[in-house]
This record gives sequence, C-alpha cells and structure tokens, in this order.
Amino acid sequence: MQKFFEGKTVLITGATHGLGKVLAEKIASGGGKLILVARNQGLLEKVKQEIQKSGAVQAATYACDVRNIDAVHVVMAEIMKAHDIDVLINNAGIWTEDELEADHPELRRAALETNTIAHVEITEALLPHFRKKNSGHIFNVISASGASDSPSGDNSSWRAYGASKWAMRGYTNALLSLLKDTKIKVTGFYPGGFDSNIFETAGNKDAHDQPWMMNIGDVADVALFTLTRPADVLMETVVVTKKQ
Repeated sequence: MQKFFEGKTVLITGATHGLGKVLAEKIASGGGKLILVARNQGLLEKVKQEIQKSGAVQAATYACDVRNIDAVHVVMAEIMKAHDIDVLINNAGIWTEDELEADHPELRRAALETNTIAHVEITEALLPHFRKKNSGHIFNVISASGASDSPSGDNSSWRAYGASKWAMRGYTNALLSLLKDTKIKVTGFYPGGFDSNIFETAGNKDAHDQPWMMNIGDVADVALFTLTRPADVLMETVVVTKKQ
C-alpha cells in the first residue's frame, strides 16, 4: 500500500477484533500513526505489538468501555491532549437479535449504548478539534441494515440492532449537513455481513464462513479506498454488500 496515511493520526474504536483490527493493520502498513481504543488493555497491547513487530509506525492504546460515557469523556480528553487526530473511525459495535434479547433484555440497551450513543459522544468530543483546524475525516462504520428504509433492515428479528444502526445513519446525515461548508469529511460506511467475531461474541458460535458473508479483508479494502480519496472528493454514503 502506498504511504497515504503517512503523517496522519487515526483513532479506531473496537480496535482489538474484527474490522477494527484489520483496519489498524492496513493503516499502519500505510504509514499511519494509530490510536487504538477498546475495552481490553491486554488485547490492545497484543495488537500494538503485532503492528510494531511488522515494522509499522507507532501506536498508542487506550482501554475504555465505550458504554461508560464518563470514561469516554476522560479518555477522549487524554487523547486530545496528547495527539492531533486526523481521522476518527467509529467502529466499535455489538450485534443482537430478538432471540438473544428474550433471555438477555439488557442487550437492547447495550446495542443502543454501544452502536449509537458511544459514537455520538466520541464524535462530539472531537468535533471542536476538527473544527479548529478545519480538516479531518469522521468515518462511521454502521451496517447495511442502517442503509435500509426500515429501522430493522430486511429482518424484523433485529429490531434493537437495526434501530441502533438507523440512529447512526440519522446522526451521520446530520453531521454531513452541519459540516457541509467545512473541509471536514463525514462518511457513513454501511457493510453487509462479513466474517468476524461479532456474532460469536453475541452467543452464535456457528456464524462463520456462511455463504452470505463477505471477506473481512475485502470490506477493509473498500473502507481504505474511501478514506484515501483526494481532499476534494467526498464519499458520504458507502454501502457494501455481497454480490449474489
């Protein structure tokens, strides 16, 4: 990969697994300095060591449960004090469905707190920074279910999950309107299902290598293509689905 990210600092949430980890590895190989945020400090350090072992540039880690808004505010203040962020990738997320929520109703709240509220709070914390320098890229990893005209996407058994993603769609569109006269980019990234640990973490141990899943590396490459467009090119809505 060309060193497009050289000289840029990229903050990624949900950086220890799945798409966040793959993006971190690819951005590091592209010369970017990384700010990695996730709940587990041990896993963060493991990802950091793997990246640095490959000869890539430096990475900093910040352990934070993004559902804890007070902790988010503290960590974001620490990050902004120490780093000049150029790109924010709001990637942390969980998956739920009604069958899981029947036994664990707290998952409905967790979906909204993780998939929506956390990203809103993180973005709002960084907005003054981006506005001050009139540059930056806010890249919201949402879901193809959020690109649908229904809050539940094409599956009514994902009501809370779909609602959380649809809410992020609304917030992203509001940001696009708010920042349209600035040089700050905003992208809503809407991937369909791909092979990651998000389903297994939610309790579905068999959700791997399904025919409807995309390759995670391919999804990451589309994200990187979007992030590496020229400064005067904005890809504001990117929907990625598997060709049948």
